[in-house]
Amino acid sequence: MKVLQINKFLKVVGGAETYMFQLSKALENFDIEIKFWGMYDEENTVSDFPGLEVETIDFQNQKLLSKLGSVIDTIYSKKNRKKIAKVLDSYQPDIVHIHNYNFQLTPSILPEIKKRGIKVVQTIHDSQMVCPYHRLYNFQRDDVCTKCIKGSFINCIKDRCFDGSVFKSTVGALESTFYHSLGYYNKYIDTYISPSHFLANLIKNRVKKEIVVIPNFTQVQYQPTPETPIKDYYLYYGRISDEKGVLELIELFKATHLHLIIVGKGPLEDQVIETIKDSSNIEFVGPKYADDLFKIVSQAKYVVQSSKWFENCPMTIIEAFSLGVPVIGSNHSGFIDLIRDKETGYLMDFSNKESAVKQLKSIDLNDVSKLKTNVRQYYDENLAENIHLEKIISVYKNVLNR
Repeated sequence: MKVLQINKFLKVVGGAETYMFQLSKALENFDIEIKFWGMYDEENTVSDFPGLEVETIDFQNQKLLSKLGSVIDTIYSKKNRKKIAKVLDSYQPDIVHIHNYNFQLTPSILPEIKKRGIKVVQTIHDSQMVCPYHRLYNFQRDDVCTKCIKGSFINCIKDRCFDGSVFKSTVGALESTFYHSLGYYNKYIDTYISPSHFLANLIKNRVKKEIVVIPNFTQVQYQPTPETPIKDYYLYYGRISDEKGVLELIELFKATHLHLIIVGKGPLEDQVIETIKDSSNIEFVGPKYADDLFKIVSQAKYVVQSSKWFENCPMTIIEAFSLGVPVIGSNHSGFIDLIRDKETGYLMDFSNKESAVKQLKSIDLNDVSKLKTNVRQYYDENLAENIHLEKIISVYKNVLNR
């Protein structure tokens, strides 16, 4: 079987790229041939089709006339359609597995794939098909936003969702309106894969195609030993930013006196350092990676994820579960998909500080060892790599047999 993986970035930028590369590496062990196509960058991890990669668009440094020309290419790109045609004719894949492609690659590539009779599978990594800004969050208001899920995409322009810019927000709204009105997402994708029921249910508001729910998987090489101690600290790790609820989490732990370690980097680092300078129970250690990070995770009593915005399938939870660590997460979105309340962790309303303080103090009195046993069993039965691969290969075979 030959599979072409398509993604706008061919280097690790976020969770989508990490997942795509890990999945592809694992699939190759099943004698599935993999190649990649996307946007050119000198830091790309792969370069399977030199000269046929997509050119980047730099909105920040363009003058107005060239920027207007880029808008057209951002919505519909004839150049990219011609390039993917050459790639397809050269490689002749059995399946195209698409990840993130809007704006940089554009859905204009889809008809070229379909007219060759090639099956198309798409993993939905974000809410792009129901939210032009693809984040379900308005940073100007610092609040979750779901206006476009069932309403008009004009809301994106009204609320200036893209960085407070009317220009960028208009481009986003036009792109969403254009492809939905032409039915691209129903015509040209054979099967969608969603990492969570939460995201699948959102997408079903505008897309009427099969959506198979398969949670993400991880390849954490570090594994704790039976002698690994459970230390008396709670751990937040990830991006240090507003939407993740980090500052609110700090205030919560200040009221509990429980030990919180914060790992990560982001725009609020200086503010975090200032906020905790007089707090003896909270420490910020900056970013950690690979074994250095996972050693800290594996020894935590709980991982805490207090995200204010909606998460699809948080990789931090899957990573924590793979190390046998229960998670205290927000009681919304993809957290509800992964965390079984009081069995593999706890779901919490972090916006209600008084209630959250009481809940945290109560949780700290419980024996965490039983939850750790539950987490390990749940991970092995639902999230392990072999289970994920079996489900992905089953999707591939099903679309090929239609």
